[in-house]
Amino acid sequence: MARLAGSGDYRAAAATLDSPEVQRMYGENSRLVWLLDRGAIALALGKPEEAIDLLERAEAIMDIEKGNNAGDTLLQWTVNDASAKYYGEPYEDLYTNVLKLAAQLQRGVVQGGATVEARRAASKANLLRDRYLRGQRELEGKARSQFGGRLDTTGPFAGRTTGGQFVESPLGAFLTAVTFNKTGDAENQAVAARRLAEIIAAQGPLIGPVRAEDFAGLERQAPEASNLLVVAFSGTAPTKHPERFGPIPIYTYPVYFEVPVLRGGRSIVTGARLVAEPVVAGTGGEGGRAVGEAFTVDMPLVEDMASVARANHEAALPQIYARAIIRSSLKAAASAAATEAVRRSSSDRNQGAVEVLGVLIGMAVVGLTERADLRCWTFLPGQAHVGLAKLPAGKWRVRVEYLAGGSVVHASEAQEVSVSEDPAALATVLSRFAR
Repeated sequence: MARLAGSGDYRAAAATLDSPEVQRMYGENSRLVWLLDRGAIALALGKPEEAIDLLERAEAIMDIEKGNNAGDTLLQWTVNDASAKYYGEPYEDLYTNVLKLAAQLQRGVVQGGATVEARRAASKANLLRDRYLRGQRELEGKARSQFGGRLDTTGPFAGRTTGGQFVESPLGAFLTAVTFNKTGDAENQAVAARRLAEIIAAQGPLIGPVRAEDFAGLERQAPEASNLLVVAFSGTAPTKHPERFGPIPIYTYPVYFEVPVLRGGRSIVTGARLVAEPVVAGTGGEGGRAVGEAFTVDMPLVEDMASVARANHEAALPQIYARAIIRSSLKAAASAAATEAVRRSSSDRNQGAVEVLGVLIGMAVVGLTERADLRCWTFLPGQAHVGLAKLPAGKWRVRVEYLAGGSVVHASEAQEVSVSEDPAALATVLSRFAR
C-alpha cells in the first residue's frame, strides 16, 4: 500500500483494498486503517460522497467506540498495543474532519454539510486534549497501583509532552473560514480567519513554510469576492517504524519494548498554481473546448500535513512510551515471581540453573510479545496548497500545475466546472499529486 501511495496509482489501491482477501487481512481490529485509507483514495479519485461515507465510519470508531471495549484494554496492558483494536492517533482523528470538510465543499453541500464538518473540526482540538488528559490520569493510576509510583514512565519523550495541546490544522481553519464566508456567517468567518492567523504565528515551522500574508483579508472577505476554490494535495504521509528500548534494568530484571515513531512523509512540490480556461459548448457529444486566454492564480502553501502529523504523534509519544514501559515491567515482574516460585520449590543445586532459565524465558516472552503498533493512515496527503478565485460566470476548464524549483513537474487532469454569479455559490476542485 505504501508503494501504491507513493506512485499515485489510486485505482489499483482501491481495487486492492476492495478485494475480500485483503479485507480479511485487515480484519475487525484494523478496520479503521482500511476505512481511513479507502476514504482518502476515494477523495483522490474524485468521489466525495464515497469518501465522506468511509470517513464518517472511521470517525465513529475513533470517537464512539474508543475505550468502550474492556477486551481491547486488557490486550493493551497484557500483550501489546498492536494486538488490540486500532482506534487511531490524534492526527488521524484531526484530518478525518478536514478531509470530510473538503469533500463536502467539493460536492457543493455547504449549508448542513461543510458547516457541520467545520464546527466539528473547530472543536476537535478540545476533544483531543480532553482525551489525552483522561489517558494521562489512567497511566498515572496504573503506575501507582502496580509500582507505588516508583516507576519512571517519562522516558526520552518526556520533553515532548504538550499537556494535550495538539497542533491544529491550518487547512481546516482556512476551509472553515471559506465555508462560513459562503453561508454569510461573517462572525464565524472572522473567528476562523483569526484562528488561522494564530495557528500560523504560534505553530511556525511545525506547519511548514506557511506565510500569514498569503491569507490576509480572509477575515473580512465578502462572499461575492470568490466563486472558485481549489485545494491541491501533494506528497505522501509519514509512516510508522519501531524504535526499540532495552534491555533496561528494572529492579533485578531487564525489560524490553518498542514504540512507533513516524518517519518519512514528503513532497517534491514547492509551489502550485491554478490555470482556468473559459469553455464553450462542443457539438456531437464531444464536450466543450477552451477559448480565450487562461486565467492563472498562484496557490500558496497552507499546510505541511506530514509535518503536522509528526508533531502530533510526538506529542502523544510520552503516553505510548509510558504504557509500554509499564506493560513490559509488569511482564518482567510476573516472570520474576514465577521464577522465584519455581526456584524455591527446586533443590539447592538446581536453583541457579532455574533462575538463569527463568530470566531467559522471561526475556523471550517479552521479546516476542512487545511489538510497536505500526498501523497508520498511509494515503494521507503530505501537504496542501489552496487558491481562491473570482471568475466570470460560465463554464471553465480548471487544472493545477505543481511546481518544483519554479518548473512544472506535474499538471493535473483538467476538470470542467460551472461558476455562478450567486454570492453564495462556490465551485470546488480537489487535486492530488502523489509526489
